[in-house]
Amino acid sequence: MNTFSQQWLSFAEPGWRQLLIFKAGWLGLVLQPLYSAAIVASLLLWFIWQLKLPQRQALLTLWASGLLLDLLLTLSGLFQFDTTLLPYWLVLLWGWFSLFWLMLFSRWLPSPLLVALFGLVGGPLAYWGGAQLSSSLQIMDGAEFWLVMAPAWAALLLWSRQTEAWWQQYHLNRSRNHVS
Repeated sequence: MNTFSQQWLSFAEPGWRQLLIFKAGWLGLVLQPLYSAAIVASLLLWFIWQLKLPQRQALLTLWASGLLLDLLLTLSGLFQFDTTLLPYWLVLLWGWFSLFWLMLFSRWLPSPLLVALFGLVGGPLAYWGGAQLSSSLQIMDGAEFWLVMAPAWAALLLWSRQTEAWWQQYHLNRSRNHVS
């Protein structure tokens, strides 16, 4: 019989439970960042600790790439935050999303076309939804937001898929060279 942690806190067989955890963390950080940040940060650290090195490196690559993208888009005026350039809850949200992208969503999307479609639709909708739910995020009105965010997110997720493969290959080659 599976224990609670095996069912809910494991990515061995990701499914609806992990999707619920992702959504709960996303909603918590968007709606009540002050109260949810410690919980999300603790869970994020616990999950990262369980990952293999190539998975950790892929997660950190996506996390940093996402923050860089958001920084560039914020500086361009596509969206803005009411407090700082990139608030703490967004930094945590990028780690949270990076974890669940690599361990859940990416596994459900076997082809690059599906990854790109997920980015084209899911990325802009997440920001639009966040802006509707939170007073600290304001997005630019009009088509420009959607026309910039959709391809940016498609490219980001395709980049993430590629970096994940690169890290896996790097460690595979490294272990082969050490054995020889």
